[in-house]
Amino acid sequence: MQITLKQLRAFDAVARTGSFTEAARALHLTQSALSVLVRELEGALGVRVLDRQTRRNHLTDAGRDFMPYVQRVLAELQDGVGSVTRLRENKRGRVRIAAPQMLACTLMPRAIGSFLAAFPGIEVKLVDTLPEQLLEILERGEVDLALGPGVPTPGIERSTLLDDAHWLVCPPDHPLARRKKVRWSDVRQLPFIAPTRDFMSDLRLELGHSAPSVVHEVSYMTTALGMVAAGQGVTACPTYSKPLVKAWDLQMLPLVEPLFVREVFAHRLARRSLSPPAEAFAGFMRTFVRQAM
Repeated sequence: MQITLKQLRAFDAVARTGSFTEAARALHLTQSALSVLVRELEGALGVRVLDRQTRRNHLTDAGRDFMPYVQRVLAELQDGVGSVTRLRENKRGRVRIAAPQMLACTLMPRAIGSFLAAFPGIEVKLVDTLPEQLLEILERGEVDLALGPGVPTPGIERSTLLDDAHWLVCPPDHPLARRKKVRWSDVRQLPFIAPTRDFMSDLRLELGHSAPSVVHEVSYMTTALGMVAAGQGVTACPTYSKPLVKAWDLQMLPLVEPLFVREVFAHRLARRSLSPPAEAFAGFMRTFVRQAM
């Protein structure tokens, strides 16, 4: 038995109007085409569902029994179409975002707040994690987008979100705090707190012998800031960290000669299409960082 939506809509229209002529007009069909659809439906069911009369058509007993099921199918289909339409138009849906802790606690709350103001029907879930676990979470399918540093990885597409130069962070009474800018050579012999586990490998690759030589490595930027506030050394952090640095009452100074820039990427699985809300968020972030940085 093969029953089509066209047949169900034809039967529903005739049942509601009682007229093949009116039903055909409502469905933008010819009356003969509508009649064929109803006959095909009756052939598939093996029973008549309509009694044809000159002035008005009436449901048979089988038609009255069948009608509630037809209405339910058509109503659920309409609900489904409406749901997908709202998803496409970003009036509903969910986006799951992973970001390293520093990005997650500084730039992302402001970005998400602005996004939700523009798209109030979308739910945004933020997952904060270690940088080295960022792509693993994405590959496991736990998030739609992963924002942060990363190396080229098979199966993952990435686009640059921002290029951000790092700044020196020190206590306000530190000797370097009075300068307008600081060279990396000025930092080389100072106790330096690497803010993440992978930070020094990138820094040594970029600076060579100019990289700090006295290093304490931690996993989280907040740990590094706490140690700096306690007078245990200096650290470096990206521009978007300013709100947190200010909260610790620490000084932030440009680091030059050379500039140390780390790219922040938007990562996504190459084999999976983003949902409309996730696509909207990715596009929104590109605009937001240009205005916020």
